Amino acid sequence: MAKLLSNVRTETRIYLDESSQADFLDTEVDLAINRSYHDVVGSVIEVYEDYYNTTTPFTYAIVANQQEYTIDSSIIKPTRVEINYDPQTASSVAVRAISIKLNEIRSNLNNTNSRYSFANPGYYIHGNIGAQKIGFIPIPTIADTSGQSISVWGIALPADLSAAGDNVNIPYADRFAYLVALRAAAQLLRKGQQEENNAQNYINEYQKGLIQMKSFLADRQADGVRMIQDALGEDIDFTTLGFN
Repeated sequence: MAKLLSNVRTETRIYLDESSQADFLDTEVDLAINRSYHDVVGSVIEVYEDYYNTTTPFTYAIVANQQEYTIDSSIIKPTRVEINYDPQTASSVAVRAISIKLNEIRSNLNNTNSRYSFANPGYYIHGNIGAQKIGFIPIPTIADTSGQSISVWGIALPADLSAAGDNVNIPYADRFAYLVALRAAAQLLRKGQQEENNAQNYINEYQKGLIQMKSFLADRQADGVRMIQDALGEDIDFTTLGFN
């Protein structure tokens, strides 16, 4: 069962002991909720960033002889990039581009002859988050008429919650969405320094809840049981290996 912004609003006001706006306006509650929401999202990304990995790529059209393209502002980290250098040929397919750093490019960026120095084309990212550009080596030279020649998958940050029916986009929201409300209430109780002690108690509870959430998510990402393993693969008699 999904948790909605309307649910978080209600729970936040329960913590505030104010069911309808009086000391705390609805606009203030929503502002605090979104600040808290993105804080929780950041904690999720620390241990489980693939939760926000796009399943459908952002696509862009090649412009002939244009090296760099602005990517979607929600992408905080590209995870896979594909490009079709010959999009006007029906049989042509996209290939994976390999991430490279700007300081790894030994020739000038506009050197189209560098195409054959890579087993795959290369791409680099630069610029501020929200206005990042992706650049390709070699430079695409054939224009795209379909708008599908560049595909970018990545870790995409969720947008603010605004409508009452917006989903709280975190793993296991039924269990952990309360953290959003708890931190929001703590922020609101500090309005005018009127309830600093209660606010701090909520923050302490919030921080403990974050640890529980991150531990839960980290365990879900484990490849197997966490255990001591024999480095040799078979020998389990440690005494013969000089460990006694």
